[in-house]
Formats: sequence, structure tokens, C-alpha cells
Amino acid sequence: MAVRSAGGPRSVLLALLAVVVVVVSACGSGPDDDTSENGLPRYYDATQLLNVLVERRATDRTARLAVAGDVTGSAPVTFSAQGAVSLEGATPALALDQTITWPGGQPQTSGFVLRDGQVWLRSLDGGTPWLRATSATTEADRMRAAIARALGDTTDPTANLSRYADATLVSDASDETVDGVATIRYTLVVDLTRAATIEPDDAVRAQLEQQVASGLTRITSTLWVDADTRPVRTRQRQDLPGMGTLAMTGVYTSWGTPVTITPPAAAEVR
Repeated sequence: MAVRSAGGPRSVLLALLAVVVVVVSACGSGPDDDTSENGLPRYYDATQLLNVLVERRATDRTARLAVAGDVTGSAPVTFSAQGAVSLEGATPALALDQTITWPGGQPQTSGFVLRDGQVWLRSLDGGTPWLRATSATTEADRMRAAIARALGDTTDPTANLSRYADATLVSDASDETVDGVATIRYTLVVDLTRAATIEPDDAVRAQLEQQVASGLTRITSTLWVDADTRPVRTRQRQDLPGMGTLAMTGVYTSWGTPVTITPPAAAEVR
């Protein structure tokens, strides 16, 4: 959606861009909710869907997370990451082991911690164990930091839906089994014109209006939700300014399992 510099408020808008472009047809038709063939509730109103997700999040605020994706553009890479996520604070916290592969290169395995909006990268050069993302100077470290921030923006499946519920249409709610788990796959379409009118941030609103003027009027995302209204999978795209477009799929498991995510010790950071 709207482009922002890495770590700024605008990239959260782009987290809603899914891999699949959806043609919206039955806008607003059908009931607000019903029951699917596998017995799961289906919600056709974005606010109702948001409410049940937020209610569940109040009790299940931690999970295991596995992510896979790629960045296409001036700095193409593929990546995967596995670890823990916590939604207990004001902003998401992540502790993930991460593997990145550059074209023609060998996979590089490291990791990162994101806490309170700050990112620490596990060092690859054998020096001080951790590198503060704001101190990254190499292309590889800047890419790792950008991916970490993007994951922080998109980790909470309710964040963007909450921000733009009044501009979001549930265009499809279909049964789908994900790794043996019965889910409802929701396709969410954001009307950028409407989003711009309700966006309180002047800079973000200007970005939305610019995108509408360029002809981009809708952005979609996909969210899979299980019988207990827990997110199971997300699929989305996001712009990384100056680097390319990041596409990723996230899979959540073990909601409610306690996790502890803390920044590295100051003595271990450069």
C-alpha cells in the first residue's frame, strides 16, 4: 500500500498486499456470518471478523511462527525464518532464526530480535554477537534489517484490519484445510480511496492518495482462521524502499505457548 522508509509508520499499509489479486464481485451480498460445510463460522463483515480475532488475541498472545518468502527487485533474495512471536506489548516482539540466500550464493543463517520497535541482528562476521539494525552498513545487513522490520509490521494479523476495517471488504470466505487443520480462508480487499479518507496520518494519507491517482485503487490480503478464530496462515506482499517487493507466507502454531523475548545484553551489541 503506502510506501514508507524501513521502520516508519507507512510500511504497515503495504502489509495488506497479498499474492493473489482478487476481482471483487458480490460486494456486501449475503449474510454477515454463517457456518461453513466443516462447521466453522464465516464472517462477511470485516468489523465482525476483526472483533472475533481481537477477542481471541486477548487470551492467545504468543505463538510459534514460520515464514518463507522472497524479495524481487534490485536486491533479489529468498529467505525463511522460524521462532517465536509475542503480541503482549504495544508492538509485536519477534525472536527468529533466519536463513537468507542471495543469487548464486550459499545460504546464510543468522537471526534477529525485534522488541519495542528496535531490531538487533545476530552477527555473521564472528565479532560482537549482535549488531543494532540502525548500525547496519553492508547490503546483506541492511536487507536482513529490512526483512525483520517488515515481519514486525505484518506479524499481528489484526493490525491492518483494525486500522482499515471501515475500508475493508471480505470478498471471499472459503473452506480450506491447512496442514490438516480446518480453516476459513478470508480474502480481504481494501478500498484505498476510502482508506485515504479515514487515515489520520497526513503523510500516510498523501501516500494513499498518490497510489489512487496512479490507478491502484484496491489492495488484497489473505488470512486463514481456524475453528477457535486463531490465525493459522497469512500471505502478503510489502514494498521495501530501494530494495524491491517482499512476498511472504507466515504460518502460526502453538498459540498461547509462553515465550520470552528480550533484547540482547548491551555488552554484546555494537
